[in-house]
Amino acid sequence: MGSAAETKRRTIGARVGGRSERVVASVLRATLRELARVGYAAMRLEDVASQAGVAKTTIYRRWPRKAELVRDAIRETNRHDDPLPDTGSLRTDILASLESVMAWIATPEGRAVTQMVTMERGDPEVEELCRTLRDESRARRAALVMRAQERGELPAGTDAHLVMDCVFSPVLSRAVRFGEIADRATCERIIDLVVTGAEHGGGQRRAGTRSGGQRRRRPAVARPSRSTSDSEPRASVPRVQK
Repeated sequence: MGSAAETKRRTIGARVGGRSERVVASVLRATLRELARVGYAAMRLEDVASQAGVAKTTIYRRWPRKAELVRDAIRETNRHDDPLPDTGSLRTDILASLESVMAWIATPEGRAVTQMVTMERGDPEVEELCRTLRDESRARRAALVMRAQERGELPAGTDAHLVMDCVFSPVLSRAVRFGEIADRATCERIIDLVVTGAEHGGGQRRAGTRSGGQRRRRPAVARPSRSTSDSEPRASVPRVQK
């Protein structure tokens, strides 16, 4: 997978309002349409080029791999580079971020991506793509919690990834797996439940715990082997009666 800097050079680096930017936007829109129409495995860059009205070489020059093209298309439609919500409160920041994701999932582009995630996760390229996008999204969301710590809303040492996972995982799981979009009241209750626990130290890292709540494995300690004499059964000595 390419870095974010490489993606920016391919897409945003084009002159604003110029032909190159229009070509990129057209290709990314066509990519999502094809993704919705045939899925990831059956999608061909030739068909994307035909829909976008560009030469096939134009796509291969910017995106040598299909996974890179789909990744950039998802980032663009999900407005991944937009500033994070900054309402002055962690609860309303999280709510704004969560509602933005829910609104995107309800769009045709969002439905195409969720279908890819649920139906084609067994494809190694799709799995790698999903992991990359998930890690990027988690890092962005965690920034909301870290900013809240700086404002004094949460105790120092709060696990930012764990807090956000506890909010987003149940909501996104219902949306992706069952097509259920949580309403505002449900989102607010989940956020209040998680943030209240974090305010009272529930999200602080314990010793030996990584970000996200994963326990560090302790290194195996080699036990001293017993000598042969210790491992062999001792012969019983008959008692002599007097």
